[in-house]
Amino acid sequence: MVVGFDMVNEEDFTPPIDEFLPQIFEARAKAAKLGIEFPVILHCGESNSKDNHQLYDAIMLGTKRIGHGFRLAYHPELMEIVKEKEICIECCPVSNYVLGYVLDLRNHPARSFLHQGLPVSISSDDPGFMGYEGVTLDYLYCFLAWDLDLADLK
Repeated sequence: MVVGFDMVNEEDFTPPIDEFLPQIFEARAKAAKLGIEFPVILHCGESNSKDNHQLYDAIMLGTKRIGHGFRLAYHPELMEIVKEKEICIECCPVSNYVLGYVLDLRNHPARSFLHQGLPVSISSDDPGFMGYEGVTLDYLYCFLAWDLDLADLK
């Protein structure tokens, strides 16, 4: 039984979220007939492309979490919606650094997300690709680069 839709992809080189709308809507319709919710958790906003608008699609589809959300910093109106709807941003700082989305973790957009009250989780990215497991390295780097204390980490 499928209980949700989690889309993970290299979004600048693979089909965008809107190409999967028929499958998402079909799954939601079937779930509704059974009286259950069909949540979506979407990987989006991990891009440096000005043409990438997948954050809008994810929010309009009612995503509960956004994997990465890096480009959210370029969309203040979406940041307010994310805050209002308590959509968690799954920040992957080490991955963003390794992949070149940010050259200095002190300038990572999630740092400002935290200061603006957006829900943020410090997460690791694909362990098979990144070559490490767990979130210890991500927590350590964030602790040092973002001047966090233990309460912030919790």
